Amino acid sequence: MKKVNIALSSVLIAFSSMSFADISISDTQNGAWIKVTDNGKPSANAVVSVENQPQVKGTYQTDDSGRVFIPLSLNSSRSVKYKAVTEDGSEFNRFAFHGVQKR
Repeated sequence: MKKVNIALSSVLIAFSSMSFADISISDTQNGAWIKVTDNGKPSANAVVSVENQPQVKGTYQTDDSGRVFIPLSLNSSRSVKYKAVTEDGSEFNRFAFHGVQKR
């Protein structure tokens, strides 16, 4: 029984020390709002970039509320890969589908 408790305790300690960051994406007509959180709190000054769209160059930095707007000029609907790096160096990726509205 002691071995089970020791193993379970070790797993819980390792699990509790992990960082739970999240990238949420809100698609708009001209781009996307990105929100980066770390352990449920906004991650200020995180660097966000688009990985798989060569026409979107540069990096963007989140504000104090963990949000940043990235302009996108897409000619067709596609999946876009976002990468966020927090101030402590943690790196997170997320894909989001962006649709193009034809008028």
